[in-house]
Amino acid sequence: MTQIVKSEQEQEIKGVGLLHKAVLMLELFTPEQPAWTQVEIGKAADLPRSTVSRLVRYLCSRGYLAYNERSGRYTLGLSAIELGRRAQLQFDLASLAADILEDLSRRTRETIMLTGFNPSAMQVVCLDQIPSQHGGLRVYETIGATFPLYAGASAKPVLAHLPQNVIERVLQAPMPAINPAVVPDCERLRTDLGEIRQRGYAVSHEETYPGVAGVGAAILDPTGIPLGSIAIAAPVQRMPEAHVADIGKSVADAVHLLSQRLVGDVAPVKKGEM
Repeated sequence: MTQIVKSEQEQEIKGVGLLHKAVLMLELFTPEQPAWTQVEIGKAADLPRSTVSRLVRYLCSRGYLAYNERSGRYTLGLSAIELGRRAQLQFDLASLAADILEDLSRRTRETIMLTGFNPSAMQVVCLDQIPSQHGGLRVYETIGATFPLYAGASAKPVLAHLPQNVIERVLQAPMPAINPAVVPDCERLRTDLGEIRQRGYAVSHEETYPGVAGVGAAILDPTGIPLGSIAIAAPVQRMPEAHVADIGKSVADAVHLLSQRLVGDVAPVKKGEM
């Protein structure tokens, strides 16, 4: 079966051979390595020099690559930036996540929050939420509210999955307390980020609001870059330490399903499926 699937994929690639090579080249340009020489592109993409030269010339002519004569390196061009901007404007994370949020809400009965990552402001933005079904004490957030990356269960998992140089910039910058009773600490946060990556979710106790606890996980794109997060928030008395791991697993499963949905056609969530 594996061999059959591989053969089918190879046939599909052969049908769009030159396009496939161009996409391979464009995918090399990442936040970790945004600039490449032609020789480096050829080695990394395993392409002949003549092919790289031809594709680079074409992509430069269309504005998808730009050449820096001083460094001799190529970067993504304005056309690539514009394409990304249009994709971002049309991308509706809330619609893609709606049934996943509803399933979490049914099973936990606590407030479920979806955020999107705004890299220009280095914040997460509340895109959608489902309020708690509990009577009495409930956690509620305003759609459009923003949170810095260094505090809270919806923000810290996003920070944990950013490139290390970006994490360091956040850690070294001022981190004003959101809840005055909980003052952020650089080294404690550094340790926390490592634990988040290891277990797959973040935990917050009163970092944003007094009396509020949260558990959240990052939504990752196919390259591992965070797009936002899903978090569960509740009064601290309804989120005891003994239940945090189970809640964390539920949130991690939810973002995993959403991340799969971003790269393929995944069926809607059935009740109790996750």
